Amino acid sequence: MKYIHPIIILFLTFSCSNQKEITEFEKVLGKENSETLTYLVNDFESDFLKSQYPDLGTKKAYNQFLKELSNGQTEYRQKISENSREYFEKSNLRLEIYSIPDSIWIERDPDKLTFNKNNNPTLNIKRKYLRPDGTFRYGTSISSFQYKEPMDEDSIIIESRKNWNDINYDGRYSRALNAISNKSDFLTEYLKIRDAAGMIDPRFIAERMLESKVDLNDYFIKRLIITEIVY
Repeated sequence: MKYIHPIIILFLTFSCSNQKEITEFEKVLGKENSETLTYLVNDFESDFLKSQYPDLGTKKAYNQFLKELSNGQTEYRQKISENSREYFEKSNLRLEIYSIPDSIWIERDPDKLTFNKNNNPTLNIKRKYLRPDGTFRYGTSISSFQYKEPMDEDSIIIESRKNWNDINYDGRYSRALNAISNKSDFLTEYLKIRDAAGMIDPRFIAERMLESKVDLNDYFIKRLIITEIVY
């Protein structure tokens, strides 16, 4: 019988285990959404990382990107391929990841604002949440705010909130992450924070990834960077 080195056995075991988790993740997320996410990962690497860090390999480029982000350099969004940003905006994956504003309006009727002692106007955001069966669930958040010239600023306030996305816990993306939540200590910890706090500052995510020394070649880590930081 030929001798098989233990390291080879370990590698094969790890590869099979990782592939099993990838298969489970993509099964829950769905074929089209998985292909969209893979496209965004590949585009980020071949376009953004390559142009920003031409002298670095992919893994080191990811690491440098996270370092710069954790240090407060957040101007990267406008450097992402415009075609890819439009592709993501129009994709079904966006609705699987985020709940997005369906309608936004401002109220000042004091009869409807009895909880607001200062009678400040309230901003209402009705969000839609895509569910796995293709239907939408709706929910409305209410918050009060102050400004000096409300009649002149209503449209500005509403326009600025159109991109206020939130996490879609009903969507396939959250369900796919939960399906492989024990993939790593980092992912387990991250999902606990995400479930408790909602949307997380990308700078914090970058900082935690660096502190945890995550494998930047890992299939799931790359996708977390794309969904939780880049887009």
